Amino acid sequence: MLSRVAENIFWMSRYMERSNFQIKVFHTRYIAYQDGASTESWENFCDEYQIKVEDNDHSFGNLLSKALFDIENDSSIANNIFRARENARSAQDHINKDVWQCLNDFHHQMKDQSLIRQAKYGDPISVFDALVKQAMVYYGVIDNSVARDFGYCFIELGKYVERILNGINLIRKQWLLYGEDLLDNDYSSWRYFLSSVSGYDFYLRNNLGMMEKERIFYQIIYEPLFPNSIAYCLQEIEKFAKHLQANSNAEEKDESVEFFIGKCIANVQFTRHPRSRDEKMQFLAKIESDVYEVVNVFNQSFFGLILKI
Repeated sequence: MLSRVAENIFWMSRYMERSNFQIKVFHTRYIAYQDGASTESWENFCDEYQIKVEDNDHSFGNLLSKALFDIENDSSIANNIFRARENARSAQDHINKDVWQCLNDFHHQMKDQSLIRQAKYGDPISVFDALVKQAMVYYGVIDNSVARDFGYCFIELGKYVERILNGINLIRKQWLLYGEDLLDNDYSSWRYFLSSVSGYDFYLRNNLGMMEKERIFYQIIYEPLFPNSIAYCLQEIEKFAKHLQANSNAEEKDESVEFFIGKCIANVQFTRHPRSRDEKMQFLAKIESDVYEVVNVFNQSFFGLILKI
């Protein structure tokens, strides 16, 4: 497999994971908004997703339609889907037609004028349902139709790298906003947070319904059985990186890949659990830095040479 093809597959997966993550976050934010729960300001929302508001229209419908469908917004889901499709186009010989068809359908769905109008002027729930369904189709196609070759490994590496970075950003923002809230008996914002990472049911089953911020932080960072935790994602990255190296025909094994992944895992597992908000921010920043080091090693070891199958 050519290194540029491997990189295209890796980034296709990252853009799709980013899109799926944003859809869930926007969906949860809409539900919280409808329930009258406290959320971050619309100004912060616009800054984070690079939304330019005309005529001071900060209505939820206008902001949502721009975050989802505005092709002039570099951070919109429509642009992420477009980038994923373009990366897939450059790697069509190494992904099957079902994956390409799924991405193509998703791309055209993001141009559907009825969905755009519904998001801006109607009930966005039907829009979220359509987008969530298409994202589920994509992941189902990947799981059930893609051969477990090098291409699949790069898909999984991209997915879990992006999931870690998105998770770090979300828990960081959540803790800065509500981590030291004086109203410790009000956990509505934390319930919405868990829902946005598909972790609310998992948390309730494992904590007997007790809502505690430290337990939530533990689940997001350390829980090995929670698919959106950092610890779980790092385990999967290690597994697929080892598979790539074990099946590569390269004359010499690049030990830097294993070293930097192992370093990242060790820093998560063996660092003293951070207690204060500042300690948590430093801890998350360290994990984020380690993950970027891993990605840089991928660039040097996997995307700077030719892998032969």
